[in-house]
Amino acid sequence: MNIEITVKELNGRHIPAVTSQQVAAAFGKEHKNVMRDIREIMDKCSESFNALNFELVTYKDAKGEERPMYLLTKDGLMMVTMGYTTSEAMRVKEAYIARFNEMEERLRGDSPAIPDFQNPALAARAWAEQYERRQIAEAQRDEAIRTKSQIGSNREATAMATASAAVRQRDALADRLGEGKTYKQVKAIPWLLDIFRESAGMYSQVGRKLAELGARMDIPPRIIEDSRYGTLKAHHVDVIEAFRLELKKDRNMLARYRVAKAA
Repeated sequence: MNIEITVKELNGRHIPAVTSQQVAAAFGKEHKNVMRDIREIMDKCSESFNALNFELVTYKDAKGEERPMYLLTKDGLMMVTMGYTTSEAMRVKEAYIARFNEMEERLRGDSPAIPDFQNPALAARAWAEQYERRQIAEAQRDEAIRTKSQIGSNREATAMATASAAVRQRDALADRLGEGKTYKQVKAIPWLLDIFRESAGMYSQVGRKLAELGARMDIPPRIIEDSRYGTLKAHHVDVIEAFRLELKKDRNMLARYRVAKAA
């Protein structure tokens, strides 16, 4: 089995990682279904775990169009595939774990290059790379300590479980209203007015673009019944992020509504 794991930049860290496309191919699943599994896991995990182990990026399909996919660390992969329990799936997971461990061991065993002091540029880059590796290792250690401490604190009191249930109910209600961390109405997108001038036409066009993009990503909007405004739509944050990336790459998209930039 060809298990390809490479060092990728994931949320500012250079670490061994795989893509959701690779996961789909390895486990014989459709990519959109793996993306759905990842989103469901991220909804249930803490923000700190998600930040360390998942990142939404894009790739170009056979038509040259950009599509979303996720980068996953070993922990992210194991969390997502925990429910894949067929004999073949277990064999694939074992192969991934072995390959991840092999790469991590090799990275730990790599000796830092001795800077070439005859070439100041090479010396500076070598020291910078060593410093970055040290910072990454320290950040991972600190996060592991914080996570362990948090888990321990949560286990100390039954009241914490009750509070967590209340928070989940609150977040679920916010999502239904289109103001939560998973689904948002167009007017609840925090960065929208940094790019566009506020107008009814702008909100309408952005909503149309989000609905089209959500259809391509197989993440349809949620329909919300509001007593003040009637029927509204709330869009998944992955669709909103993909829309933001498209806006960044295509400066002419919805140009008539954009905020004029100072010369």
